[in-house]
Amino acid sequence: MGLFDFIKNLGGNSDTKIQKAGALAKSPKAVREDRLAAIEYLADDAPDASKAVQALLERFEFSLEHGINDTREKEKAMEGIIRRGDEALPLVLIYLKSTTRIAWPIKILKALGRSEEHVIECLLGTLEYDDVSFDQAKTDKNYDILCHLADYKKSGLKEKITHFLKDPDERVRYAAAEVLMEQDIQETGETLEALMRDENPDNSRIRQTVVRKYLEQSWVVSKPEAFANRQVIGPVFVNEQNRLFVNQS
Repeated sequence: MGLFDFIKNLGGNSDTKIQKAGALAKSPKAVREDRLAAIEYLADDAPDASKAVQALLERFEFSLEHGINDTREKEKAMEGIIRRGDEALPLVLIYLKSTTRIAWPIKILKALGRSEEHVIECLLGTLEYDDVSFDQAKTDKNYDILCHLADYKKSGLKEKITHFLKDPDERVRYAAAEVLMEQDIQETGETLEALMRDENPDNSRIRQTVVRKYLEQSWVVSKPEAFANRQVIGPVFVNEQNRLFVNQS
């Protein structure tokens, strides 16, 4: 069925058309051709931008077994949302806060964001700071958002991220440490050095990663006296220039 015939068969006024198209677009059990036609109508022809965007966002709530078809539909939905510009942005932000399927909405956010600063603030606004240890989907969401934030550098980010260094999930703690390692060392050094002193076996991967980063970047250790005999871990010590080195002897 062509798009023209599909629209004709929807019947009713524009609100009814959008409602029917939206029901098809968000149904993984709908006939593939009908679902794609519904997405194309919402993306290209639906007159009410707000309702069209809300309906298109629902398409990201499921994935099809056939990866090519799934990507094609999601790309079309994304294209339709992006073309709505400023009208779409607040709806995308609301959706990001409520959904746990954030990969495609974040792509849209980055395309719609007016600046890198704005994208960072939006990502920070979607983090869950309450205890979500019994909600795996929300835990995964925090992890994914932190992974995205590791792509950015922003003064003051430390205050928003250190909270997650105490998260019960090791992946979340690790992702938070990665964000901090990408920031200005003058701002995050004290926190990172504390991670290098953390002997908790649950944080061994984080500790080793921070040590490796200090070695790679030749960062200065601000409190070498905090390490007994200047030994950080194993053969890694702090030298007289207060930088880490591997003692080969």
